[in-house]
Amino acid sequence: MRFSEFPFLRYALFFILGIVLYPVLSKIGIWVIIGVAAASGLIYLFLVFANDDRRRYKFQIILPLLAYLQLAAAGFFFTYQKDIKNHPNHLLNSNKEIKAYMGTVISYDEPKPNSIANRINVKKVFDGKVWEEKQGEVLIYHRSAQGLSSGDLLLISGSPQNIQGPTNPFEFDYRKFMQNQQVSHQHFIGEKFEKIGKLTENPIETFFINIRSEILSGMDSLIHNRQANQVAKAILLGQKKDMDRDISDAYVTAGAMHILAVSGLHVGIVYGFFFLFIKPYRLKVKKRIIYLSIIILLIWGYALLTGMSPSVMRAATMFSLMALAQMKSRNPSIFNAIALSAVVLLVYDPFLIYAVGFQLSYLALIGILVIQPLLVRLWSPTNRIVDYIWQITTVSFAAQLATFPISAYYFHVFPTYFAIANLVAIPGAFLMMALGVPLMVLIKVPYISLVLAWVTEKTIIVVNTLIFWFQELPGSRISDIYFSLNFIWVYWLMLSLFILLWLYPGRKMAYTILVMLGLVGISRLVFAFIPKEKNEITLYAAGKGMALDYHFGETLFWYDQASEQDISFKVLPNRNASTAKSRFPMVAFETENGLEIPIPGQSQNLVIQKNTIHFAGGGIDFSIFRWEENKWTSVTKSDSILMDSHSYKIILNSP
Repeated sequence: MRFSEFPFLRYALFFILGIVLYPVLSKIGIWVIIGVAAASGLIYLFLVFANDDRRRYKFQIILPLLAYLQLAAAGFFFTYQKDIKNHPNHLLNSNKEIKAYMGTVISYDEPKPNSIANRINVKKVFDGKVWEEKQGEVLIYHRSAQGLSSGDLLLISGSPQNIQGPTNPFEFDYRKFMQNQQVSHQHFIGEKFEKIGKLTENPIETFFINIRSEILSGMDSLIHNRQANQVAKAILLGQKKDMDRDISDAYVTAGAMHILAVSGLHVGIVYGFFFLFIKPYRLKVKKRIIYLSIIILLIWGYALLTGMSPSVMRAATMFSLMALAQMKSRNPSIFNAIALSAVVLLVYDPFLIYAVGFQLSYLALIGILVIQPLLVRLWSPTNRIVDYIWQITTVSFAAQLATFPISAYYFHVFPTYFAIANLVAIPGAFLMMALGVPLMVLIKVPYISLVLAWVTEKTIIVVNTLIFWFQELPGSRISDIYFSLNFIWVYWLMLSLFILLWLYPGRKMAYTILVMLGLVGISRLVFAFIPKEKNEITLYAAGKGMALDYHFGETLFWYDQASEQDISFKVLPNRNASTAKSRFPMVAFETENGLEIPIPGQSQNLVIQKNTIHFAGGGIDFSIFRWEENKWTSVTKSDSILMDSHSYKIILNSP
């Protein structure tokens, strides 16, 4: 296998590089980038025409470099065009006060604890005098008993608010997450809206949304077990937003959450189903084209039915390219199809590169295609059942090796028994899909749908029982994992070098790995002697409660009425990022001054009175910083800190 045989891998790499560098290059200015891209393009054309000697290929280095520069520039330009910050008519760039606005519903109802969420495509806004056309998407939360459906035209009173950024360091940036989906505002509207009509802008999407709603309502009436119902909706239609926390936690702990996210596994089952009966390569060219074209349409129909998540789009695009290639070739390159599918999707939406589903989907697939064949060579069982188990185990290990660092980076969890659990999860997914897909097709057919639903429900209950059993095993998960981005890149570099050593054993590759390991070890040793922990107190914005950490080589922590969810999402990310070797709880005492917390090594105590924090008696030299726009900003020193929606850091200066 030679890298030169897969040109689309190189094209995808440099196209993605342009997307990733967009935040940095955009600061330089769009016209500077256009000038550089145009100049390099002209130079490329000049050298191509100058290369008229057919017996010898000249400019072998500079021509490819200029071509790759054009690909990177293309990635930058597509990202620039998609970025809502660059649209002057977007809500994000509007300074006028909004009294009301009109928009169409573009999503189905998503139940929340106290409301129902929908996405609205804004058409016009009213500033109190005139209506003005605007564009943008708003995430609304309403309490309508009737609910909303895709295409409803709404008149909404009030003004949408910008989605707020994280209020604590290392907290999940929900604003950035939504902006990558082109949503910049949210609005709690309650019942302050009116349906004024129906507007169908995307008839195909609306058609599939309506079908999905019919299937979901059919599942509600036929699958009565709550957990089985939720898993069926997730594995068949990708609808897992309403899933109970205990179910998702069980699948995460077992390392089987991937079967609940409709992805390549599910689309592959649909794709492979049609190959059980008719082999395309046995058909004549015309019949093969018709047959594969029907398969492509069915794949994209299923993708639209499931909501077009990044992993589904990846799988649908890849299998479509494979089907197109099979119209002419019997054995098309899977690596070229993967790379081309990535480019196609990123041209459509460059911000998909930041979607967790997109990243995990491609990494898992690459791991399975590259690492799994190497693992399979280690052992060749003669028994068919043992060989089947070995194949599934190596697939699990290959996918886990490729996705482990980024999965731990986002979710901070590692499933200990993932290899064993997938021996149940993957066959279980095949069974649930084999029963569930006919159920979706025949959901309105009496008796047949009843039988299919009963069998599907019992199958899911069995799989759920086994998944929950894995969760109960001792040491089933390793939690509170924190990886830096530097570690992730070093991990992938070392993994790539070991794979190359496996494929091309030799002294040069072995020496390269040893040098890299030595550099990593030296860097770790150097950083070990650099003081990291400061003598500082972190005051968290923890919802209705309070939480603080005191870092001084070790970490002391204290909570007061902070919910478990706030601790998990607002406090623990920063604490886990700390290099402290040990953590201990702090003790607070009720005094006449308020709630006092002794600070080790300091002569004064930290005093809490309602939402105000100060040092008892003063006498401590300190600096105060507030977390704003993803960075610590110095604020004017005062005797007390009024806790608001921001976290604060108090650095205790040495005397």
